[in-house]
This record gives sequence, structure tokens and C-alpha cells, in this order.
Amino acid sequence: MDKLPKWIVPVKRLVISPRVADWCKLAYPGHPKGCPNYGKAAKCPPKAPHITDFIDITRSIYLVHSEFDLKSHAEQMKEKHPEWTARQCRCLLYWQSRSRKQMKERALLAIKMLRTNRATACPEAMGVNVFATALLSGLKLDRTRSIDIARHVTLLGYLKEN
Repeated sequence: MDKLPKWIVPVKRLVISPRVADWCKLAYPGHPKGCPNYGKAAKCPPKAPHITDFIDITRSIYLVHSEFDLKSHAEQMKEKHPEWTARQCRCLLYWQSRSRKQMKERALLAIKMLRTNRATACPEAMGVNVFATALLSGLKLDRTRSIDIARHVTLLGYLKEN
């Protein structure tokens, strides 16, 4: 493949750690025990398969990401609702579905372009440190507390053959 769109990033080094799934248990606003899906949803730890059982890590792997200008969105919401706090202006209820839709469209297109046959939108649940993997591959993701461009990420690869 000649030149990939900027939203498809070949993975240079997949960073895997057994501790990544524990991040789902960290408290965040409104969820003092972490993600409510932990231990319940099949796509979430500890039920999710390990990445090495899901895709063949000896073959090419790609990160596909959406791009949502959260900074501009929050500024527009503040103009519309001057009484809102910064947190209210950035509330995911008002933007996340658009970002996820773009991610899904891009992932489906990338699967066709690259002829991959495995994808996960929850690589962290499978032990992948997405921030480190993305950074080592040339994609800098904003941290939660200072997000200007919000991105959802899907990891693409190939079925592991036995």
C-alpha cells in the first residue's frame, strides 16, 4: 500500500502489560470503583481475551483513530450555555457518539483497504498500552485532563492461526 490516510497508523511496537487492565478499576468522577463494565462485559477485563490470543502479533498491526475537536466543541457549548462549567461543556454525552461513528466508518474502510480480519475497539481490555503504542508509532494522544483533540482508537490486525 502506497500512502495511508493519516488516521491509519502502522504499529511500530505493540506495548503489552498485564497491568493495563487494572486501569479499568481506577476511580473516576461518578464511578468510585472504576468502570462499571469491569468483570461484566465480555469485551472488558478480566473476560476479554489477551491480545496475543486475539490477533497474530507477528504480522502487521495498525491503529485507526477518529479525530474530534473537543476544544472547539467545548468553546461552542460555553457560548451556548454560559452558565455551564468546563466539565459540562466537555461532557461526552454531547460529542462521543459522533466520534465513535467516525471511528467505526474509518475502521471499516481500513479493514477493506488493508485486508485485515481482526479488530478491537477495546485494546486496553486485552492488555495493550494504547498511549505507549501510539506514541512509539508516531501518534500522540492527548491525556484525559487536557484533551483538545479527542480520539477513539481501534486496533486492526490478522486472525491468529493455530
